[in-house]
Amino acid sequence: MAFRISDIDIRQLHVFRAVVECRGFTSAQSVLNIGQSTISNQMAQLETRLGVRLCERGRTGFELTPKGQRVYEETLKLFRAHEDFQNVTSELKGRLSGYLNIALIDNVATDPECPIVRALNLFNSRDHEVSVRMEIMPPGDIERAVLDLDIDVAIGTFHHRVPGLDYRDIYIEENSLLCGYQNPVFAMTDEAEIHEAVRTARKVTRSYLDKHDIASLGEDEGAPCAVVQHLEAAAILILGGGHIGFLPRHLAQLWVSRDEMKPVLPQEYVYKSVFSIVTRKAPRKSMILKSFLADLTEASQLGDELRVA
Repeated sequence: MAFRISDIDIRQLHVFRAVVECRGFTSAQSVLNIGQSTISNQMAQLETRLGVRLCERGRTGFELTPKGQRVYEETLKLFRAHEDFQNVTSELKGRLSGYLNIALIDNVATDPECPIVRALNLFNSRDHEVSVRMEIMPPGDIERAVLDLDIDVAIGTFHHRVPGLDYRDIYIEENSLLCGYQNPVFAMTDEAEIHEAVRTARKVTRSYLDKHDIASLGEDEGAPCAVVQHLEAAAILILGGGHIGFLPRHLAQLWVSRDEMKPVLPQEYVYKSVFSIVTRKAPRKSMILKSFLADLTEASQLGDELRVA
């Protein structure tokens, strides 16, 4: 007999999705705003309804079974199809109503060149009833989410270009090499001394840059490199005085103005990041996405020459 999905099944699948993405029943309580016993009952009912074991719980923690992983993947497809249906039926009525999923890399709010705020201003001037979902993610996670249709459009810097995605370069962000005020480099004035100190210093780099930012600085095997995913983590390590590393100039400006950080030979040590708008090459057909991309393009002032932030 074919499995027919009811409203109860949809509610239980929402619980299942939250449990998977929170990596367990306990963490899912705050997301779902229900107690652990209710979650356990919902999961048990769903397993009985589907006739498969979805997950294992024990000393090693929460883990999906192979069949549970397949059900999770199909659940995501179901919810995406449901969102698409809502968007299309709303558009048929002549309204922008539904969902728009956006992703950004971290710390772009202080970047005057990032077009996201201007694009949202343009989009919000439209008559719409769109629920905007915005996520902050590392570049690799963004690309996977766009490919999986979890994210409609993203802005970030991407070192590799993934087949299946469309990248439109919009501006270049300049990063300065920074040291904290407690780092010995902070007080140095002799360029030769600075060059040697930079070569032997402990450095911090972002994981998605594959060390391309610090490659030109030289490397001392006795000075281990710190690897982070987020710029805030890099800033904390630099402020701690033990590491030097590249930060966007707009982000470092506050600490530089307080004399808590200092650019190291700023005319020489510069790392440039190209920022791009990323979409799927075959995005979902949506008037919402089409409208927002038009606003994002206008806000970006796309042209033949990339602007430098």
